[in-house]
Amino acid sequence: MITLPDNASQSLGNGLLLKRIEESLKKRADQNLCTIDLTTAHSHILRVLGFQEGESCTLKDLERFFHLAQSTVAGTVSRLEKKGLVEALPDESDRRVKVVSLTELGRERNRLSWEMIQNTERQMLVGMTEEEQQELSRLLRMVYENIR
Repeated sequence: MITLPDNASQSLGNGLLLKRIEESLKKRADQNLCTIDLTTAHSHILRVLGFQEGESCTLKDLERFFHLAQSTVAGTVSRLEKKGLVEALPDESDRRVKVVSLTELGRERNRLSWEMIQNTERQMLVGMTEEEQQELSRLLRMVYENIR
């Protein structure tokens, strides 16, 4: 087993620390979400749809938003459709375009998954003051803007 001193994260870089945080968050989220038959990828799509006007958007918009290939998004949407959480129908004005919409069951799973994600977020921030939480958010947004 590899062990490193506490100060080794400086030597290895903050990128590795961020990767480990992301992996831990995803693992915990997937453990929680599997209880309602979802994955983090599923919950992200449901969440984004929930914020859209009419709780729908095109498949192409989802691809752009998530920076994912058409096949990846189409596969995830197809799985959500089989679970009865979304509908993917041709656009009335352009039949080549697919519009993805939340179903009633999708709205409910979106609400449940959001509660689970908020619980994980609260656990992540235990021991931080409100000011520290705001500073962390500010710094993470800055990091993201610097490298995107």
